[in-house]
Amino acid sequence: MKRLARIFLFALLSVAFFACGKEEQPFKPGGTSGGGGSTGGGGTTDPSKIEFPRKEFRGVWVATVWELDWPMGAHDAASQKKKYTEYLDLFEKCGVNAVFFQIRSKADAYYESQYEPWSKTITGTAGNNPGYDVLKFLIDETHARGMQFHAWINPYRVETRASASAEFPALDPKIPSSMVKDYNKIRVYNPALPEVQDRIAAIVKEIITKYDVDGLHMDDYFYPSLEKGESLNDAAEYAKYGSGYSKVEDFRRANVTKAIEKIHNVIAQTRPEVIFSVSPQGNYDNNYNALFADVANWTRNGLIDVIIPQLYYSVTTFQTRIKWFVDNAFKSHLMAGYGIYNFASDASNSDFRTTSSFYSQYNYAAQIKRVEGALLYSAKSLTDNKIGITDAVKGAFGTKTLIPYLLAADEKKPDAPTEVKVNGSSLFWNGAGPMFAVYKLDGSKKKATLVGTTKDKTFGLSSKGTYLVTAISELNSESEASELVTY
Repeated sequence: MKRLARIFLFALLSVAFFACGKEEQPFKPGGTSGGGGSTGGGGTTDPSKIEFPRKEFRGVWVATVWELDWPMGAHDAASQKKKYTEYLDLFEKCGVNAVFFQIRSKADAYYESQYEPWSKTITGTAGNNPGYDVLKFLIDETHARGMQFHAWINPYRVETRASASAEFPALDPKIPSSMVKDYNKIRVYNPALPEVQDRIAAIVKEIITKYDVDGLHMDDYFYPSLEKGESLNDAAEYAKYGSGYSKVEDFRRANVTKAIEKIHNVIAQTRPEVIFSVSPQGNYDNNYNALFADVANWTRNGLIDVIIPQLYYSVTTFQTRIKWFVDNAFKSHLMAGYGIYNFASDASNSDFRTTSSFYSQYNYAAQIKRVEGALLYSAKSLTDNKIGITDAVKGAFGTKTLIPYLLAADEKKPDAPTEVKVNGSSLFWNGAGPMFAVYKLDGSKKKATLVGTTKDKTFGLSSKGTYLVTAISELNSESEASELVTY
Protein backbone atom coordinates (compact mmCIF):
# COMPACT_ATOMS: atom_id res chain seq x y z
CA MET A 1 0.00 0.00 0.00
CA LYS A 2 1.08 3.54 -0.78
CA ARG A 3 -1.35 5.13 1.68
CA LEU A 4 1.30 7.25 3.42
CA ALA A 5 2.61 8.64 0.17
CA ARG A 6 -0.91 9.81 -0.58
CA ILE A 7 -1.27 11.53 2.80
CA PHE A 8 2.05 13.24 2.15
CA LEU A 9 1.17 14.39 -1.36
CA PHE A 10 -2.28 15.64 -0.44
CA ALA A 11 -1.05 17.71 2.48
CA LEU A 12 1.65 19.28 0.31
CA LEU A 13 -0.74 20.02 -2.54
CA SER A 14 -3.58 21.43 -0.39
CA VAL A 15 -4.23 25.08 -1.11
CA ALA A 16 -6.64 27.46 0.61
CA PHE A 17 -9.58 28.55 -1.51
CA PHE A 18 -12.40 30.63 -0.06
CA ALA A 19 -15.83 31.53 -1.44
CA CYS A 20 -16.51 35.19 -2.06
CA GLY A 21 -19.50 37.51 -1.76
CA LYS A 22 -22.12 37.87 0.92
CA GLU A 23 -22.93 34.18 1.25
CA GLU A 24 -22.54 32.49 4.62
CA GLN A 25 -18.87 31.60 5.03
CA PRO A 26 -17.57 28.08 5.70
CA PHE A 27 -16.87 26.81 9.15
CA LYS A 28 -13.12 26.86 9.80
CA PRO A 29 -12.20 23.36 10.99
CA GLY A 30 -10.88 23.22 14.52
CA GLY A 31 -11.21 21.04 17.60
CA THR A 32 -9.13 18.49 19.37
CA SER A 33 -9.32 15.60 16.92
CA GLY A 34 -5.67 15.81 15.88
CA GLY A 35 -2.50 15.39 17.90
CA GLY A 36 -2.49 16.22 21.58
CA GLY A 37 0.23 14.89 23.78
CA SER A 38 1.67 14.21 27.18
CA THR A 39 5.14 15.74 27.04
CA GLY A 40 6.22 19.32 27.58
CA GLY A 41 9.80 19.52 26.34
CA GLY A 42 11.12 22.73 24.85
CA GLY A 43 7.93 24.83 25.16
CA THR A 44 6.01 26.33 28.02
CA THR A 45 2.58 25.04 26.94
CA ASP A 46 1.28 21.54 27.67
CA PRO A 47 0.71 19.96 24.21
CA SER A 48 -2.30 18.06 25.56
CA LYS A 49 -4.12 21.41 25.98
CA ILE A 50 -3.53 22.60 22.42
CA GLU A 51 -6.41 22.81 19.94
CA PHE A 52 -5.54 20.95 16.74
CA PRO A 53 -7.13 21.26 13.29
CA ARG A 54 -10.15 19.07 12.72
CA LYS A 55 -9.34 16.06 10.58
CA GLU A 56 -11.69 15.70 7.66
CA PHE A 57 -12.34 13.22 4.87
CA ARG A 58 -13.31 15.10 1.70
CA GLY A 59 -14.58 12.88 -1.08
CA VAL A 60 -16.46 13.04 -4.36
CA TRP A 61 -18.54 10.38 -6.12
CA VAL A 62 -17.79 9.73 -9.81
CA ALA A 63 -20.81 7.94 -11.30
CA THR A 64 -20.34 5.81 -14.41
CA VAL A 65 -23.83 4.27 -14.61
CA TRP A 66 -25.37 5.61 -17.82
CA GLU A 67 -22.04 7.48 -18.17
CA LEU A 68 -23.31 10.23 -15.88
CA ASP A 69 -19.89 11.59 -14.83
CA TRP A 70 -17.46 9.46 -16.83
CA PRO A 71 -16.67 8.74 -19.61
CA MET A 72 -19.66 10.75 -20.91
CA GLY A 73 -19.55 9.35 -24.45
CA ALA A 74 -15.78 9.24 -24.76
CA HIS A 75 -15.07 5.63 -25.71
CA ASP A 76 -11.39 5.86 -26.66
CA ALA A 77 -8.53 5.54 -24.17
CA ALA A 78 -6.94 8.93 -24.84
CA SER A 79 -10.17 10.88 -24.33
CA GLN A 80 -11.06 8.88 -21.23
CA LYS A 81 -7.67 9.47 -19.64
CA LYS A 82 -7.85 13.18 -20.42
CA LYS A 83 -11.32 13.43 -18.91
CA TYR A 84 -10.24 11.74 -15.70
CA THR A 85 -7.06 13.74 -15.21
CA GLU A 86 -9.07 16.93 -15.78
CA TYR A 87 -11.40 15.81 -13.00
CA LEU A 88 -8.41 15.22 -10.73
CA ASP A 89 -7.06 18.69 -11.50
CA LEU A 90 -10.40 20.12 -10.41
CA PHE A 91 -10.62 17.90 -7.33
CA GLU A 92 -7.20 19.13 -6.22
CA LYS A 93 -8.28 22.74 -6.53
CA CYS A 94 -11.38 21.95 -4.48
CA GLY A 95 -9.40 20.34 -1.63
CA VAL A 96 -10.77 16.83 -2.25
CA ASN A 97 -8.69 14.03 -0.71
CA ALA A 98 -10.60 10.93 -1.88
CA VAL A 99 -12.35 9.73 -5.03
CA PHE A 100 -15.25 7.24 -4.95
CA PHE A 101 -15.29 5.88 -8.49
CA GLN A 102 -18.09 3.58 -9.68
CA ILE A 103 -16.35 0.51 -11.11
CA ARG A 104 -19.35 -1.85 -11.07
CA SER A 105 -22.72 -0.22 -11.74
CA LYS A 106 -24.70 -3.03 -13.39
CA ALA A 107 -23.02 -6.41 -12.81
CA ASP A 108 -20.12 -5.28 -14.97
CA ALA A 109 -16.48 -4.43 -14.39
CA TYR A 110 -13.85 -1.78 -14.99
CA TYR A 111 -11.19 -4.50 -15.06
CA GLU A 112 -10.76 -8.04 -16.40
CA SER A 113 -13.07 -10.03 -14.11
CA GLN A 114 -13.73 -13.74 -13.92
CA TYR A 115 -17.26 -13.04 -12.75
CA GLU A 116 -18.64 -10.25 -14.93
CA PRO A 117 -18.06 -8.62 -18.33
CA TRP A 118 -16.24 -5.40 -19.16
CA SER A 119 -18.62 -2.50 -18.66
CA LYS A 120 -20.53 -1.20 -21.65
CA THR A 121 -19.87 2.34 -20.46
CA ILE A 122 -16.16 2.07 -21.31
CA THR A 123 -16.31 1.12 -25.00
CA GLY A 124 -20.00 1.40 -25.82
CA THR A 125 -20.30 -2.38 -26.09
CA ALA A 126 -20.66 -4.71 -23.10
CA GLY A 127 -17.86 -7.24 -22.81
CA ASN A 128 -15.39 -5.39 -25.06
CA ASN A 129 -11.86 -5.11 -23.72
CA PRO A 130 -10.87 -1.41 -23.92
CA GLY A 131 -7.23 -2.26 -24.59
CA TYR A 132 -5.84 -0.85 -21.36
CA ASP A 133 -6.16 -1.55 -17.65
CA VAL A 134 -8.79 1.07 -16.86
CA LEU A 135 -8.92 0.51 -13.11
CA LYS A 136 -5.14 0.55 -12.71
CA PHE A 137 -4.97 3.83 -14.63
CA LEU A 138 -7.66 5.40 -12.44
CA ILE A 139 -6.01 4.25 -9.21
CA ASP A 140 -2.49 5.27 -10.24
CA GLU A 141 -3.56 8.74 -11.33
CA THR A 142 -5.57 9.27 -8.15
CA HIS A 143 -2.75 8.13 -5.90
CA ALA A 144 -0.27 10.33 -7.80
CA ARG A 145 -2.33 13.32 -6.59
CA GLY A 146 -2.13 12.17 -2.97
CA MET A 147 -5.80 11.16 -2.92
CA GLN A 148 -7.39 7.92 -1.79
CA PHE A 149 -9.23 5.73 -4.31
CA HIS A 150 -12.40 3.95 -3.17
CA ALA A 151 -13.90 1.35 -5.52
CA TRP A 152 -17.66 1.95 -5.66
CA ILE A 153 -19.86 -1.03 -6.54
CA ASN A 154 -23.59 -1.58 -6.79
CA PRO A 155 -24.33 -4.92 -5.09
CA TYR A 156 -27.42 -6.27 -6.86
CA ARG A 157 -28.40 -4.31 -9.98
CA VAL A 158 -27.78 -6.23 -13.21
CA GLU A 159 -29.72 -4.23 -15.82
CA THR A 160 -32.63 -1.83 -16.32
CA ARG A 161 -35.27 -1.31 -18.99
CA ALA A 162 -37.88 1.36 -19.79
CA SER A 163 -40.94 -0.80 -19.09
CA ALA A 164 -42.13 -4.38 -18.62
CA SER A 165 -42.87 -4.61 -22.36
CA ALA A 166 -39.25 -3.85 -23.29
CA GLU A 167 -36.54 -6.49 -23.44
CA PHE A 168 -33.58 -6.66 -21.09
CA PRO A 169 -30.20 -6.91 -22.85
CA ALA A 170 -28.97 -10.50 -23.13
CA LEU A 171 -27.48 -11.77 -19.90
CA ASP A 172 -23.71 -12.18 -20.13
CA PRO A 173 -22.61 -15.87 -20.09
CA LYS A 174 -20.45 -15.21 -17.02
CA ILE A 175 -23.58 -14.52 -14.95
CA PRO A 176 -25.69 -17.59 -14.06
CA SER A 177 -29.34 -17.01 -15.02
CA SER A 178 -30.40 -18.88 -11.89
CA MET A 179 -28.99 -16.05 -9.78
CA VAL A 180 -31.01 -13.18 -11.27
CA LYS A 181 -34.59 -12.02 -10.82
CA ASP A 182 -36.56 -9.81 -13.20
CA TYR A 183 -39.02 -7.06 -12.34
CA ASN A 184 -40.86 -4.54 -14.49
CA LYS A 185 -37.95 -2.14 -14.89
CA ILE A 186 -34.98 -3.79 -13.25
CA ARG A 187 -33.09 -7.09 -13.26
CA VAL A 188 -31.16 -7.88 -10.09
CA TYR A 189 -29.07 -10.53 -8.46
CA ASN A 190 -31.52 -12.29 -6.13
CA PRO A 191 -30.61 -11.07 -2.60
CA ALA A 192 -32.22 -14.14 -0.98
CA LEU A 193 -29.84 -16.66 -2.52
CA PRO A 194 -26.78 -17.69 -0.45
CA GLU A 195 -24.85 -18.20 -3.69
CA VAL A 196 -25.49 -14.56 -4.63
CA GLN A 197 -24.23 -13.38 -1.26
CA ASP A 198 -21.10 -15.50 -1.75
CA ARG A 199 -20.65 -14.23 -5.30
CA ILE A 200 -20.72 -10.56 -4.28
CA ALA A 201 -18.14 -11.27 -1.56
CA ALA A 202 -15.98 -13.11 -4.13
CA ILE A 203 -16.15 -10.12 -6.49
CA VAL A 204 -15.03 -7.85 -3.66
CA LYS A 205 -12.13 -10.21 -2.95
CA GLU A 206 -11.17 -10.13 -6.63
CA ILE A 207 -11.10 -6.33 -6.63
CA ILE A 208 -9.13 -5.81 -3.44
CA THR A 209 -6.68 -8.61 -4.31
CA LYS A 210 -5.90 -7.40 -7.83
CA TYR A 211 -5.90 -3.66 -7.17
CA ASP A 212 -4.44 -1.20 -4.67
CA VAL A 213 -7.76 0.35 -3.67
CA ASP A 214 -7.99 2.23 -0.39
CA GLY A 215 -11.65 1.44 0.14
CA LEU A 216 -14.62 -0.63 -1.05
CA HIS A 217 -17.86 1.33 -1.25
CA MET A 218 -21.52 0.44 -1.83
CA ASP A 219 -24.42 2.80 -2.42
CA ASP A 220 -28.11 2.51 -1.48
CA TYR A 221 -29.38 -0.02 -4.04
CA PHE A 222 -30.28 -3.09 -2.00
CA TYR A 223 -33.69 -4.70 -2.49
CA PRO A 224 -35.07 -2.94 -5.58
CA SER A 225 -37.56 -0.07 -5.47
CA LEU A 226 -40.47 -1.36 -7.57
CA GLU A 227 -43.40 0.07 -9.49
CA LYS A 228 -46.65 0.75 -7.64
CA GLY A 229 -48.52 -2.51 -7.13
CA GLU A 230 -45.51 -4.64 -8.01
CA SER A 231 -44.41 -7.41 -5.61
CA LEU A 232 -40.93 -8.63 -4.73
CA ASN A 233 -42.25 -12.10 -5.52
CA ASP A 234 -39.98 -13.91 -3.08
CA ALA A 235 -42.43 -16.35 -1.47
CA ALA A 236 -40.51 -19.35 -2.84
CA GLU A 237 -37.21 -18.09 -1.40
CA TYR A 238 -38.85 -17.34 1.93
CA ALA A 239 -40.29 -20.88 2.04
CA LYS A 240 -36.88 -22.38 1.24
CA TYR A 241 -34.54 -20.22 3.32
CA GLY A 242 -36.69 -18.27 5.76
CA SER A 243 -37.68 -20.82 8.40
CA GLY A 244 -35.90 -18.85 11.11
CA TYR A 245 -37.90 -15.66 10.49
CA SER A 246 -41.47 -14.95 11.54
CA LYS A 247 -41.89 -12.20 8.92
CA VAL A 248 -40.70 -12.01 5.34
CA GLU A 249 -39.49 -8.45 6.00
CA ASP A 250 -37.06 -9.73 8.64
CA PHE A 251 -35.92 -12.39 6.19
CA ARG A 252 -35.14 -9.75 3.56
CA ARG A 253 -33.23 -7.58 6.01
CA ALA A 254 -31.24 -10.62 7.11
CA ASN A 255 -30.34 -11.41 3.49
CA VAL A 256 -28.84 -7.97 2.93
CA THR A 257 -27.04 -8.13 6.28
CA LYS A 258 -25.56 -11.52 5.36
CA ALA A 259 -24.10 -10.00 2.20
CA ILE A 260 -22.71 -7.06 4.19
CA GLU A 261 -21.21 -9.45 6.75
CA LYS A 262 -19.61 -11.63 4.08
CA ILE A 263 -18.03 -8.58 2.45
CA HIS A 264 -16.80 -7.42 5.86
CA ASN A 265 -15.29 -10.84 6.53
CA VAL A 266 -13.55 -11.18 3.17
CA ILE A 267 -11.99 -7.74 3.57
CA ALA A 268 -10.87 -8.56 7.11
CA GLN A 269 -9.32 -11.83 5.93
CA THR A 270 -7.75 -10.51 2.73
CA ARG A 271 -6.76 -6.87 3.23
CA PRO A 272 -7.96 -5.53 6.59
CA GLU A 273 -6.60 -2.06 5.85
CA VAL A 274 -9.25 -1.54 3.14
CA ILE A 275 -12.02 0.80 4.33
CA PHE A 276 -15.54 -0.64 3.85
CA SER A 277 -18.17 2.08 3.50
CA VAL A 278 -21.88 2.22 2.63
CA SER A 279 -23.96 5.24 1.60
CA PRO A 280 -27.59 4.45 2.44
CA GLN A 281 -30.50 6.76 1.74
CA GLY A 282 -30.89 9.58 4.23
CA ASN A 283 -34.38 8.34 5.12
CA TYR A 284 -33.96 5.57 7.68
CA ASP A 285 -37.55 4.36 7.38
CA ASN A 286 -37.13 3.83 3.65
CA ASN A 287 -33.84 2.00 4.17
CA TYR A 288 -35.36 -0.32 6.75
CA ASN A 289 -38.82 -0.97 5.27
CA ALA A 290 -38.38 -0.62 1.51
CA LEU A 291 -34.76 -1.43 0.71
CA PHE A 292 -34.47 -3.76 3.73
CA ALA A 293 -31.15 -2.27 4.77
CA ASP A 294 -30.81 -2.51 8.56
CA VAL A 295 -28.16 0.19 8.83
CA ALA A 296 -28.17 0.38 12.63
CA ASN A 297 -27.54 -3.36 12.82
CA TRP A 298 -24.46 -3.00 10.62
CA THR A 299 -23.01 -0.11 12.59
CA ARG A 300 -23.84 -1.60 15.98
CA ASN A 301 -21.97 -4.79 15.10
CA GLY A 302 -19.03 -3.11 13.39
CA LEU A 303 -19.77 -4.67 9.99
CA ILE A 304 -18.92 -1.48 8.11
CA ASP A 305 -16.15 1.00 8.78
CA VAL A 306 -17.93 4.11 7.53
CA ILE A 307 -21.56 5.12 7.04
CA ILE A 308 -22.26 7.98 4.60
CA PRO A 309 -25.98 8.82 4.47
CA GLN A 310 -27.16 10.57 1.33
CA LEU A 311 -28.55 13.72 2.93
CA TYR A 312 -29.77 15.39 -0.23
CA TYR A 313 -32.34 17.57 1.48
CA SER A 314 -33.24 21.11 2.45
CA VAL A 315 -31.37 22.57 5.43
CA THR A 316 -34.03 21.73 8.01
CA THR A 317 -34.49 18.13 6.83
CA PHE A 318 -30.73 17.69 6.56
CA GLN A 319 -30.32 18.65 10.20
CA THR A 320 -33.12 16.34 11.31
CA ARG A 321 -31.91 13.35 9.34
CA ILE A 322 -28.24 13.64 10.26
CA LYS A 323 -29.18 13.51 13.94
CA TRP A 324 -30.57 10.01 13.48
CA PHE A 325 -27.29 8.83 11.95
CA VAL A 326 -25.24 10.51 14.68
CA ASP A 327 -27.24 8.55 17.25
CA ASN A 328 -27.01 5.30 15.30
CA ALA A 329 -23.45 5.28 13.91
CA PHE A 330 -22.30 3.17 16.88
CA LYS A 331 -19.00 1.45 15.99
CA SER A 332 -18.80 2.98 12.51
CA HIS A 333 -17.36 6.31 11.46
CA LEU A 334 -19.85 8.84 10.10
CA MET A 335 -19.71 11.25 7.16
CA ALA A 336 -22.36 13.34 5.45
CA GLY A 337 -23.30 12.94 1.79
CA TYR A 338 -24.18 16.23 0.06
CA GLY A 339 -26.31 16.43 -3.10
CA ILE A 340 -24.53 19.33 -4.76
CA TYR A 341 -26.30 18.39 -8.02
CA ASN A 342 -29.41 20.01 -6.52
CA PHE A 343 -27.94 23.52 -6.61
CA ALA A 344 -29.20 25.63 -9.52
CA SER A 345 -30.77 29.03 -10.10
CA ASP A 346 -34.04 27.36 -11.12
CA ALA A 347 -34.09 24.65 -8.40
CA SER A 348 -37.62 23.75 -7.32
CA ASN A 349 -36.59 23.99 -3.67
CA SER A 350 -35.52 27.54 -2.81
CA ASP A 351 -32.86 26.19 -0.42
CA PHE A 352 -30.87 25.04 -3.45
CA ARG A 353 -30.89 28.42 -5.22
CA THR A 354 -28.14 29.78 -3.00
CA THR A 355 -24.87 28.35 -1.76
CA SER A 356 -25.73 29.66 1.70
CA SER A 357 -27.75 26.47 2.13
CA PHE A 358 -24.69 24.34 1.40
CA TYR A 359 -22.68 26.31 3.97
CA SER A 360 -25.51 25.94 6.51
CA GLN A 361 -25.51 22.16 6.04
CA TYR A 362 -21.75 21.83 5.98
CA ASN A 363 -21.24 24.09 9.00
CA TYR A 364 -23.90 22.24 10.97
CA ALA A 365 -22.30 18.85 10.28
CA ALA A 366 -18.71 20.06 10.69
CA GLN A 367 -19.36 21.13 14.26
CA ILE A 368 -20.62 17.66 15.22
CA LYS A 369 -17.62 15.76 16.53
CA ARG A 370 -19.10 12.44 15.36
CA VAL A 371 -19.12 13.61 11.72
CA GLU A 372 -15.66 13.06 10.24
CA GLY A 373 -16.06 14.12 6.66
CA ALA A 374 -18.09 14.97 3.60
CA LEU A 375 -18.82 13.26 0.29
CA LEU A 376 -20.15 15.18 -2.72
CA TYR A 377 -22.53 13.88 -5.37
CA SER A 378 -21.28 14.18 -7.95
CA ALA A 379 -18.22 15.03 -10.06
CA LYS A 380 -20.05 16.63 -12.97
CA SER A 381 -21.65 19.15 -10.62
CA LEU A 382 -18.20 20.43 -9.71
CA THR A 383 -17.46 20.94 -13.39
CA ASP A 384 -20.77 22.72 -13.99
CA ASN A 385 -20.34 25.05 -10.97
CA LYS A 386 -23.97 26.14 -11.06
CA ILE A 387 -24.59 29.23 -8.88
CA GLY A 388 -21.00 28.94 -7.66
CA ILE A 389 -21.38 25.63 -5.78
CA THR A 390 -17.82 24.61 -6.70
CA ASP A 391 -16.50 27.86 -5.23
CA ALA A 392 -18.48 27.11 -2.08
CA VAL A 393 -16.86 23.67 -1.87
CA LYS A 394 -13.43 25.25 -2.22
CA GLY A 395 -14.30 27.52 0.67
CA ALA A 396 -15.51 24.66 2.84
CA PHE A 397 -12.48 22.51 2.04
CA GLY A 398 -9.96 25.34 2.10
CA THR A 399 -8.13 24.58 5.34
CA LYS A 400 -5.25 22.11 5.20
CA THR A 401 -6.12 18.92 7.08
CA LEU A 402 -5.31 15.26 7.65
CA ILE A 403 -7.51 12.28 6.77
CA PRO A 404 -8.93 10.68 9.94
CA TYR A 405 -8.52 7.04 10.98
CA LEU A 406 -11.56 5.31 9.47
CA LEU A 407 -11.52 1.63 10.34
CA ALA A 408 -14.08 0.18 12.74
CA ALA A 409 -11.29 -1.79 14.43
CA ASP A 410 -9.72 -0.18 17.49
CA GLU A 411 -7.19 2.49 16.65
CA LYS A 412 -3.56 1.87 17.56
CA LYS A 413 -1.65 5.13 17.76
CA PRO A 414 2.04 5.27 16.89
CA ASP A 415 4.55 6.59 19.42
CA ALA A 416 5.08 10.33 19.49
CA PRO A 417 8.28 11.72 17.95
CA THR A 418 11.08 12.47 20.42
CA GLU A 419 14.20 14.62 20.61
CA VAL A 420 12.61 17.40 18.58
CA LYS A 421 15.07 20.24 17.96
CA VAL A 422 15.81 23.14 15.63
CA ASN A 423 19.08 23.29 13.74
CA GLY A 424 19.46 26.32 11.50
CA SER A 425 16.12 26.74 9.70
CA SER A 426 15.12 23.07 9.89
CA LEU A 427 13.27 20.94 12.40
CA PHE A 428 14.72 17.51 13.32
CA TRP A 429 13.36 14.63 15.41
CA ASN A 430 13.45 10.88 16.02
CA GLY A 431 10.55 8.47 15.60
CA ALA A 432 9.22 5.48 13.73
CA GLY A 433 6.62 7.28 11.64
CA PRO A 434 6.31 6.22 8.91
CA MET A 435 4.81 9.68 8.22
CA PHE A 436 5.00 12.85 10.28
CA ALA A 437 2.89 15.99 10.57
CA VAL A 438 4.39 19.35 11.50
CA TYR A 439 2.26 21.95 13.30
CA LYS A 440 2.85 25.60 14.13
CA LEU A 441 1.25 27.21 17.18
CA ASP A 442 -0.43 30.60 17.20
CA GLY A 443 0.79 33.46 19.39
CA SER A 444 -1.09 32.20 22.43
CA LYS A 445 0.33 28.69 21.94
CA LYS A 446 -3.19 27.33 22.34
CA LYS A 447 -4.04 26.56 18.73
CA ALA A 448 -2.05 24.58 16.13
CA THR A 449 -2.07 24.92 12.35
CA LEU A 450 -0.96 22.08 10.09
CA VAL A 451 2.13 23.25 8.19
CA GLY A 452 2.77 20.05 6.24
CA THR A 453 3.64 16.37 6.29
CA THR A 454 6.82 14.47 5.48
CA LYS A 455 8.26 10.98 5.34
CA ASP A 456 11.60 12.34 6.51
CA LYS A 457 12.64 13.18 10.06
CA THR A 458 13.39 16.75 9.15
CA PHE A 459 11.32 19.66 7.88
CA GLY A 460 12.33 23.08 6.59
CA LEU A 461 10.79 26.03 8.47
CA SER A 462 9.82 29.17 6.60
CA SER A 463 8.77 31.38 9.52
CA LYS A 464 9.58 31.95 13.17
CA GLY A 465 7.35 30.40 15.81
CA THR A 466 6.66 27.45 18.08
CA TYR A 467 6.35 24.00 16.49
CA LEU A 468 5.54 20.39 17.35
CA VAL A 469 5.49 17.11 15.46
CA THR A 470 3.22 14.05 15.41
CA ALA A 471 3.67 10.62 13.83
CA ILE A 472 1.08 9.16 11.43
CA SER A 473 0.59 5.42 10.90
CA GLU A 474 -0.17 3.59 7.65
CA LEU A 475 -3.85 3.72 8.59
CA ASN A 476 -3.95 7.48 9.29
CA SER A 477 -3.76 7.10 13.06
CA GLU A 478 -1.96 10.06 14.63
CA SER A 479 0.28 9.96 17.69
CA GLU A 480 0.23 12.25 20.67
CA ALA A 481 2.15 15.50 20.21
CA SER A 482 5.89 15.85 20.66
CA GLU A 483 7.48 18.42 22.91
CA LEU A 484 7.33 22.02 21.72
CA VAL A 485 10.31 23.77 20.18
CA THR A 486 10.80 27.38 19.15
CA TYR A 487 12.45 28.61 15.97
